[in-house]
Amino acid sequence: MKLINLNIKPYSLWIGYNIINKNAIQDMLPPGMKLANIKILDDTQCTSPKLLFNCYNIDSFWLRGTRLEIMTIAKSNDNYHFVVLDCVTNSIQWDPINRIRGPNGNLKFSYINDILNCNVLKNYKKNKELNFAGSPLDLIKMTRDFAVKSNYDCFYRNSSIPISLKFDEREIMKPVRKLKILNISNNIWNKYREELPNIAFMHENNMRFTTKMPFF
Repeated sequence: MKLINLNIKPYSLWIGYNIINKNAIQDMLPPGMKLANIKILDDTQCTSPKLLFNCYNIDSFWLRGTRLEIMTIAKSNDNYHFVVLDCVTNSIQWDPINRIRGPNGNLKFSYINDILNCNVLKNYKKNKELNFAGSPLDLIKMTRDFAVKSNYDCFYRNSSIPISLKFDEREIMKPVRKLKILNISNNIWNKYREELPNIAFMHENNMRFTTKMPFF
């Protein structure tokens, strides 16, 4: 196993949609897991499992660039897990199914003059792109189920091999900044979710994770 330090830079973006094709997403999860319906932010009720888009800049020994992860949250026994369903990146990537792969998208991600901009184009899918612009609103706390518990053991699609993360809970649980959506167009994974998101926020702080990647 290879020990990897992951440095997630400030202003990482989360966009959340209600899932409409639950059976299809359920079939993509690791054996024994079920879609979870958990509260993400303190002031937001969760009425449906979410399809989450997490875009961020990363700096590590071999991961340097921008990533967009499309994921959901699943439950096994009393534990929650992030399950990554797809990834678009302009950097090298790794997962337990495909192992090491090269870049597969064009991404521009920046926070300038109080505007967070995220532009993603998937190389291998024509006309599959995400364009987002948002401005800061109030700070809000995340739930521990979302920010902490779901991060301990993460999975990629239906692989049963966990990607275990170590981190400082105090760093991860810092309040996040809700975002006013100024512009959004997104046709990535659109047949599995509602048209418009009901959650958008960003982490203003740096976050550091350590993991051991099997079969690296």
